[in-house]
Amino acid sequence: MTAVLNDKVALVTGSTRGLGREIALGLARAGADIIIVGRDADTGAETARAVHDAGRQAIVLAGDVSDEAAMDAVAARAIERFGRIDILVCTAGISGPREPVWKSGKDDFHACFDVNVVGVMLAMRAVLPHMIAARSGRVIAIGGTYGHKGVANSAIYAASKWALRGLVKSAALEAAPYGITCNVVAPGGVDGQRLRATFQQSAEARGETLEDVLARFNAGTALGRLVEGEDITAAIVHLASDAGRQITGQDIIIDAGGIV
Repeated sequence: MTAVLNDKVALVTGSTRGLGREIALGLARAGADIIIVGRDADTGAETARAVHDAGRQAIVLAGDVSDEAAMDAVAARAIERFGRIDILVCTAGISGPREPVWKSGKDDFHACFDVNVVGVMLAMRAVLPHMIAARSGRVIAIGGTYGHKGVANSAIYAASKWALRGLVKSAALEAAPYGITCNVVAPGGVDGQRLRATFQQSAEARGETLEDVLARFNAGTALGRLVEGEDITAAIVHLASDAGRQITGQDIIIDAGGIV
């Protein structure tokens, strides 16, 4: 990937593993130094080694995005180390219970919203003052296609992604006078271990093969295929670069044409 981020500093929550790690590496390959934030220091160290291998600097900061004091401390430590935060990418997220809404409780709601919505709000709260002082910045949150439709047996998770859209769009209006953009990137089914494990569970429950479930899912997309992590990363790099300077308040769906 072309180094279009020109020594920028990116703080990426949820980047100790999975899609968050892939995004962090994509930003590093595009020229950014990375602040890796997550709850697992060991897997965070693996991400840091990969960033170093890409020729960029990285630090690992332990932090729970739903903990206000922890996120304030993360931002302060990042500023101490790098002097600035140019890019904030919020990838930390969890799924909700797979059941009808009337079987869910308040604890299920809070568990999901505390990470998927409050966690993004607290990250922005910690980082945006530094961007405002610099009169520049990029904020990108990972949403999802469930934030664009109703989804049976996933009401709480879908609601969190709808709420995230409102949070980021509103923040975009608030931050725009300071030269800061705020956007959501909404992936569809991203190929990887987590998605395939979900498909395998569905296959076993239905007495089908994994290939059957995969084929049915892909048939619901215009392009007939899963999204790759690199597709999400490329969009984030674009938004974080000068090429994305005029894009704000948007929710960019990347789902191979599942929602058209």
